[in-house]
Amino acid sequence: GHKGAVFCSAFNKEATRVTTGSGDYSVKLWDAVNGGCLNSWTHPHCVKFVDWHRNQPRIVSASMDKKIRIFDAENYDAKPTEWEGHDDQQKMTVLWGDDNQSIFSSSADNIIKKWDTRTSYVTHSLKIDALNSMEYSRANGLLIVSAGKSVSLLKPDDLSVVKEFPLTEDADCADLSPDFKYFAVGSKLKAKEYDVATGTEQESHKGHHGPVFHLRYSPDSNTFASGSEDGMVRIWPTTSVIRKNAGKNDAA
Repeated sequence: GHKGAVFCSAFNKEATRVTTGSGDYSVKLWDAVNGGCLNSWTHPHCVKFVDWHRNQPRIVSASMDKKIRIFDAENYDAKPTEWEGHDDQQKMTVLWGDDNQSIFSSSADNIIKKWDTRTSYVTHSLKIDALNSMEYSRANGLLIVSAGKSVSLLKPDDLSVVKEFPLTEDADCADLSPDFKYFAVGSKLKAKEYDVATGTEQESHKGHHGPVFHLRYSPDSNTFASGSEDGMVRIWPTTSVIRKNAGKNDAA
């Protein structure tokens, strides 16, 4: 495997291939069925984020050298497309758009950018103070962004703000449930869940012994996973499941 910490991973749509980015300055491509390593692309610095194109065999990476790179996941010897991404390499995120020609990126420079991969030019940008994270809720066709003590939903077309949720605690990361009922927020040691319609807190889960830096809902919206600095991944029931089970217990 890697000779350094693995910071990120992404599956292709069919879940037959997986790519990983590491502190050993490489992106690797793996056969997700038998675990074999198919290829390795060397970078000049640590790789903090990777994503897989939804419809094409292409991988995008964000490295600590501030550059964004696109690799051909079938023609391994093809020269990657690369360009300067952000002024600050910390918290760099890269996500493929659904239109086959766009990439979204963000970093600690507090700017979200939409790139046209055909030209490597920025088509739209949005500055958000105290930007912490960005995720793409493909089921809802929205970007979800955590910044300071707020969470925002953005339209991928032009990065316009659809809805903003002011919170009482820091939002270190966030994700949106596929059924558009709830959004989860990592706030220090807690994994919280909020109602999309009202913005009110529904559940606050405790169990991690380090800051929560990543969240992801299951496709059926029944659970969400939290990843923490404590080295643990925990899976939590969503508010809908908790209420449903509470109703069954009351009836019993």
